[in-house]
Amino acid sequence: MRYSRRAFLGTLAAAPALLGGERLALAGPANAANYPDRPIKFVVPFSAGSSTDIAARVYAEVVSKAIKGASVVVENRAGAGGNLGANVIARADPDGYSLLYSAATPYVIAPFVYADLPYDPARDFAPIAVTISVPVFVVVSAESKIHNLDDLAAHIKANPQTDSYASNGVGTSSHIICKSLATELGYPDLLHVPYKQGSQGVMADVIGGRLTYAVDPWSVVGPMVQSGRLRAIATTNGERLSVALDIPTLSELLKKDFTIVTWNGLWAPTGTPQSIVDRLGQAFEAARDNKQLVENFERQGTPLMPKMSQAETAAFMAQESQRWKKLVQVAGIHV
Repeated sequence: MRYSRRAFLGTLAAAPALLGGERLALAGPANAANYPDRPIKFVVPFSAGSSTDIAARVYAEVVSKAIKGASVVVENRAGAGGNLGANVIARADPDGYSLLYSAATPYVIAPFVYADLPYDPARDFAPIAVTISVPVFVVVSAESKIHNLDDLAAHIKANPQTDSYASNGVGTSSHIICKSLATELGYPDLLHVPYKQGSQGVMADVIGGRLTYAVDPWSVVGPMVQSGRLRAIATTNGERLSVALDIPTLSELLKKDFTIVTWNGLWAPTGTPQSIVDRLGQAFEAARDNKQLVENFERQGTPLMPKMSQAETAAFMAQESQRWKKLVQVAGIHV
C-alpha cells in the first residue's frame, strides 16, 4: 500500500474532530530567532541499526544541509518498546534542540498498550513531519523448510508449543503484526519473544533457527535475504514493493486485506516555538527535491510518504492513533 496524496487527503474529512486532543507547538521564546546556535539532537527510541535509526541518520544529514549552521546528532535511547526515548523528549526543554525521530509506535500504539505510560502523546508532543512509509517482510531462516506462507502454517501446526516469533518489544508494531499473523493462522497464543537489543538480535536468532519467524523492513532484512541467510515469504504492504517484486503480499496469500504498514515521523516537545517547528518541517520537505535520497528510500523498501502541511501532519497522526487502537484491541495486547 502506498499512501497516495489523493487517498490520504480523502481520509482527512474528519480532521477537525480528530484534532480535538492535539496541541500544536505554542509561541516560543525570543531566542528562537537565533536557532540553531548549538547541536540539534534526534533521539531515536530504538537500537542502532534498526530501520528507524537508519532513516534518522539520513534525515540528520538532510537537516544539517537544509538549515544553515545546523549540526544534527543522533542518540539512540532504546528500551520499553520505544517509550524510554519518547519520555526523554516529552520531558525535554521545548527549545528545538531535543527532538524525537521515531517509528509511529510511541505516538500511536503505546497509549493503547501501556496502562501507566509516563507521557501523553497528544499533550506532550508537537508533530513536525511524517517521513517514510515502513512496510515489513515476514522472514524465516533460509536453512528452514519454510518456503512460503502455507509452509509456515504447517510448521506451526506441527510445533505449536515450540514455534515462536519475535519483536522489538511488547506493544511495538512488529509485535502487533506478528501476533496478528499468528492469530490469522489459528495460533493466537504462539510464543512471543520480545527483544531489548532490537532488530539485529532478532534476525540473528531467526537465522539460527531459534525463532520461527519475525518481521522487519527491507532496509534491515534485505541484505540478509540477498546473502542467503534469511528467506522472505511475504510483505505486509498492500501491493508488492519494487525492491522485491517476487515476494507476495499477505493480502494476496490470505485472499483478504492484511495490510499493516507503519511510518516514521518527527516530533518536538509541546511548547517548542512555532517558527522552529516550521523551519524543521521545511527542512524535511526539502528532502523531497533530492532525487537520490528519494530513490535510496525506495531501494530500502521504505518510500517517502505524501507531502503534508502541518495541519495535515497532525490530522494524519490523530487518525493513525485511531487505526492502531483498533489493531491493538484486536490483537489483545496490553501491559
